[in-house]
Amino acid sequence: MISSKAAKRYANALLTLTQEQGSLEEVLEDIKTIHNTIKGSRDLQLALKSPIVKPSEKTTILDEIFSKHIGTLAMKFLLLLAEKERAALLPSITEAFFTLYNEAVGIVEVTLKTAYPLERIQLDSITKALEFSTKKNVHLHVEVVPSLLGGITIQMEDTVIDGSVQHKLNELEHTLLSQ
Repeated sequence: MISSKAAKRYANALLTLTQEQGSLEEVLEDIKTIHNTIKGSRDLQLALKSPIVKPSEKTTILDEIFSKHIGTLAMKFLLLLAEKERAALLPSITEAFFTLYNEAVGIVEVTLKTAYPLERIQLDSITKALEFSTKKNVHLHVEVVPSLLGGITIQMEDTVIDGSVQHKLNELEHTLLSQ
């Protein structure tokens, strides 16, 4: 829990700085690059977490990997994390940054699970209904999960709306067995 609090503090500091400097969108793209690079390299993840790798070596690693691909502000942020022995927090920091960014610009991430692929008009209708109810822009992530049998489930932050056939069958089974 301590590292997630620290990650959120670092992400919040970076977000605040980028908002003040008017470079939020540029840094968001840099954070996406950092996040995807770390997520895609097990060796990099291990190097950043390793207590054996010295902070100066982590600084060199990060500089070599990212200096030509991200902006100055994001690069300085990475180097600062390495110097302060916080490089291991980078995956958590990037996740926290995405969450804080979405809050700042009024975006809500929604996962929609469906048993069968939905048509574009159905997805647009669901998106509009969610935007109306949340008063935020909705980024819809669709997953096809055949085990649902039919219907959909919607997960938005801590809320889950389960309208799947599988869920209804489970409820019916529970009701019948409890009588």
